[in-house]
Amino acid sequence: MSRSRAALSCDRVNKAHGHNAAPSLCHRNTMSLAARFFRWHRWVGYLIALQVLAWVLGGLLFAWMPFQAWVKGDDALAKPRQPLPIDWPRALANLPTERGPVLAVQSVATASGPALKLSYEHGEQWLLAAGGEQPMPDAEAIGRYARSLYRGEGALVAVHRLAQAPRRLGIVREIGDRNDVWQARFADRLGTRLYFDVRSGELLTLRNDAWVIYDFFWRLHVMDYEGGEDFNNTLLRIASLAALALVLTGLTLTALALRRTWRRRRQR
Repeated sequence: MSRSRAALSCDRVNKAHGHNAAPSLCHRNTMSLAARFFRWHRWVGYLIALQVLAWVLGGLLFAWMPFQAWVKGDDALAKPRQPLPIDWPRALANLPTERGPVLAVQSVATASGPALKLSYEHGEQWLLAAGGEQPMPDAEAIGRYARSLYRGEGALVAVHRLAQAPRRLGIVREIGDRNDVWQARFADRLGTRLYFDVRSGELLTLRNDAWVIYDFFWRLHVMDYEGGEDFNNTLLRIASLAALALVLTGLTLTALALRRTWRRRRQR
C-alpha cells in the first residue's frame, strides 16, 4: 500500500481494530512526517535564531524609543535658519570668472556668521553675507556657535577637530564617509555631539548615544553593516527566506499536532 493510500484509509484501519488496537500505519506515517518537519524546523532555527532575535529586539527599540526627542535630538538643538539676504547679488558683483558660472546660491548660518555658499560645476566657494571671503573657523568660534545652537541642560565639555569620526559599537559611523570635521561634545544624559564642517563651520548633524543604539539595531535589522541603507543585500534575502521556512515548518508542526489531538479525541 502506498503512503498516500495509507493516509486516506487511517480512519478505516482504526475502526477495524477497535479503540485498543496497536498504532495504525497512518499514525506512524504522521509521526514520521512530524519528525522530518521537526528536524527541518530545528536546523533552520539554529541558522536564523540570532537574526530573528535582532529583528525582534530592533522592532521593540524602534517602537518604544522616542525618535524625534531622543534619536533626532530635537529637544537639544535649535536648528539654524538663515534667510537669503536682500542684497545678496552685491556679494557676487566682483567674483572672478575663472571658476565658471555660479550654478546655485545658498544662504547658510555658520560659525563665522551668515554666509553664502556658491556652487560651481567643479567645486564651491564660501563668502560672508556682508562681503568678502569667509575665513575658516577655529575651535573657539565652533564652541561659541555650538553653545548658541544647544538647548539642552549639559555644559560644553570639549571641541575637537577630527580627521575621522571613530566607529561606535563596531559598525556605527556617526557621520558616514565624511572626514575632517569639528565635534562639539556636551555633558548631558544622551552625550550630545554636534558636528560642523571644517571649512565653513556649518552645522552638519547632531548625534548622541540614543542615535548610536538606534543605528546599531537598524544596521542589524537590514543586515547592511557598512552603509545601513541597502534593503536588497544578499544576506537579508537569505535570512528572510530562512525566516519564512522557519515559520512554515512551525505552522506545519502545529497543524500535525492538532491533527493528532483531534484523532485521539475521536478514538475515545
